[in-house]
Amino acid sequence: MKKRAELILFILGLAIILLAGLNSSQFFTRLDLTANKAFSISPVSKKLFREIPEQVYLTYFVSDKLRKLYSFPGQIEDLLLEYAAYSRGKIRVEVVDPMRGEEAERAQSLGVAAQQIEVVERDQRSLAQVYTGIVIQYLDRHQTIPVAVRVESLEYELTSRIRKAVSGEELVVGILLGDPGRNLRQEFTNMYRAFSDDFRIEEVPAGQDVPADVDVLLVIGNQDLKEFDLFPVDQFLMKGGRALFAVKGVRVDMMRGFLATKIGDNPTLDLLEAYGVRVKRELVLDKYCQNFRLPTQVLGQIMWQVMEKYPYWITVSGQYVAKDNPITARFNGLDLYWASPLEIVAKGNTRAEVLASTTPEGWTANQEPFDTYPRGGPLLLAQPHENKGSYPLAVSLRGELASYFKGKAIPTREGEKRDWKSIVEQTKDARIIVVGDADFASDLLQFTEASYNMDFLANAVQWLGNSEDLLSIKTRTARDTRLNRIQDPAQRLRAVLSTELITLVLVPLGVIGFGIGRLVYRRKKSFIRAEEE
Repeated sequence: MKKRAELILFILGLAIILLAGLNSSQFFTRLDLTANKAFSISPVSKKLFREIPEQVYLTYFVSDKLRKLYSFPGQIEDLLLEYAAYSRGKIRVEVVDPMRGEEAERAQSLGVAAQQIEVVERDQRSLAQVYTGIVIQYLDRHQTIPVAVRVESLEYELTSRIRKAVSGEELVVGILLGDPGRNLRQEFTNMYRAFSDDFRIEEVPAGQDVPADVDVLLVIGNQDLKEFDLFPVDQFLMKGGRALFAVKGVRVDMMRGFLATKIGDNPTLDLLEAYGVRVKRELVLDKYCQNFRLPTQVLGQIMWQVMEKYPYWITVSGQYVAKDNPITARFNGLDLYWASPLEIVAKGNTRAEVLASTTPEGWTANQEPFDTYPRGGPLLLAQPHENKGSYPLAVSLRGELASYFKGKAIPTREGEKRDWKSIVEQTKDARIIVVGDADFASDLLQFTEASYNMDFLANAVQWLGNSEDLLSIKTRTARDTRLNRIQDPAQRLRAVLSTELITLVLVPLGVIGFGIGRLVYRRKKSFIRAEEE
């Protein structure tokens, strides 16, 4: 009995000490991955063998040194073997150490990237070159994951690349820039980098027909587009194409002291209103916002100068998105810069859904001159606002859609000829997304470290391109990793108090209780022994 009591106390104390030593972010990460089954493959991947006519070979190039130091190579190998187990012989897996023989040269020729890590052995630090990459081979085609480290996102990467290798096709994303002077390759480098593995990007000049191979069109900006430029976009949609519009109702010029002016007559905004979404000529603000930051160069390094809270730079979290929509079902976050509020005016058989909105602490500015200078942020946050409420920031449309040019003449432009002879007036299966911000996909996202903007955009492209099964894999393991993701003040306070209660009260009390229990038990044992003697 005494031994059992001592054992229970020992186990309790050990558990408390382990809990105290476990970083809370690690704890919740493990809990989240287990709850969402990030380490077991989805039904989509389990049925993948039905799409594979011939043999697929998965080669995992991983250094033995890496396997000895970390656990993730073993988890990756287990995941690959699960693919093989469900494939009914269609998928074969091989694990290769590139440091043996000439395998390193083969791995590099297939696109697997060598990485350098610091190794500590016998108190000596050194740099070692290691590999952890996967090559998918099908017939004479191959796809490569150059660096495989994140197990939680690996299933999406594997399944999407296996499909791409087998079909020889990839989703083509056309990009049409609608603001004057913008350059796709200079101002959207983050988007290029994020999309390069999953999509093929094709620039679409304004006023030209959307190429036939484009699956999804991104219209980014709306200041410079006329009806002549919009006619091929409208007809692309009427013929079954899908599109995302990132537009604005107010123009903000950072180079002119953040001068903000309402956009006047604008064919793009008229087109969207005809489809079912009104973009207001207003700016939306929110108490839940980012700091304004400016890049400065210090000793050759780019450093960020953090200024004040800036309510025009809104940050959205999972509490204010459509949780049942696959785009935002497992939401990472979204930052918007000088966004305009949206209003749904869709009618008939067009279904509209708000994908993202401000918190109930949002409000709008609709009078010129707009006070958009960053130094005024704290004053704006402190003032009372009569129009406080939740405002839509991103909206999706599905279903029947009539052409904006229905009943109109085909637009023309002097000096340019097009082979436009008729108008397709309606589609029954439209898919459109409207975001009230033309900058969230640009490199401006670096100002708030909003890499999660690319996750939202990639999810939107997958949904528009009918790749919802792949999207279901991707979103089931995505999670909002920001420390400030809880926006409701009362809920945030409860979370902080709960964390402090556990770490500052319960854990120390448990350790003290264990010590006292051990001390009492030892004294009692010594007393009994003394009596017996």
